[in-house]
Formats: sequence, C-alpha cells, structure tokens
Amino acid sequence: MAEYQTEQKRILLEFLKANSESSFTIEEIAAELAKTKNGTPPAKSTVYRLMTRLVEEKRVRRQAGERGRQFVYRIIADEHCKNHLHLQCTECGKILHLDDKLSDRLLQSVKKSSDFAISEEDTVLMGKCADCKWRS
Repeated sequence: MAEYQTEQKRILLEFLKANSESSFTIEEIAAELAKTKNGTPPAKSTVYRLMTRLVEEKRVRRQAGERGRQFVYRIIADEHCKNHLHLQCTECGKILHLDDKLSDRLLQSVKKSSDFAISEEDTVLMGKCADCKWRS
C-alpha cells in the first residue's frame, strides 16, 4: 500500500534533500521550515513525528550531536550512502563521504586488530573540514 504524502512531509523532505550535506536538530529544522514560502510549514511537534517515522523507514539518519547533547538528523541521500563511512565537520556541520576503498580498508583494519565490526550506517567520524581547519 502506498503511503500518503502530506504537504508537511513533502516540505520536510525537500528541505532535507536540499541540505543533504548537513545535519540539523529538530529545532533547527523547524526554524528553517518556518521561513518557507512554499506551502504551510509543519509545526515542531509534526517535525518530531515525521522525523521519527523517517528514521524508522531508514530514509533519515539520527545521531548524537556535538558533545552528545541533542540528536541531529540528515537525509540518507541514496543506498550508496549506507556503504561507506562519513566525516562530519564539528565547525560548520558539513558531511563528507569517505572514499569507498578507504572506508573498507579502515573497517577491515579495525576488525583485524580488535575483532570489532563497525556499523557503517551508524558511524560518523568527527573532525574539521579543510575550509574550517585553516580558519582556526
């Protein structure tokens, strides 16, 4: 059965797709959506409900934010996104995709040295992107 797509869900998904290289808290998403001129933006409670559903559907990734205080969310751009590690800048929030071969070597190295299998879908390496590294 096809799922009914509400206007609020459409607006939310359009925002997430347009900002696929960034992560946001629910509060940040709601604030940005409140600025929309294209339809009626969802209320914060609706954003919470929709994001919970999108995480369950594996269309959006939820992870602990900086210092673990709040969860941040970002869209999973495509199936390929599930098959490599990601890097996130702690300054600007930009998400970078680690090269598949490098990601595989890193994962295999960890597994070989510690017999620990890292979950690619749930792991984001934190640091500073090239732009932010030179500004500090």
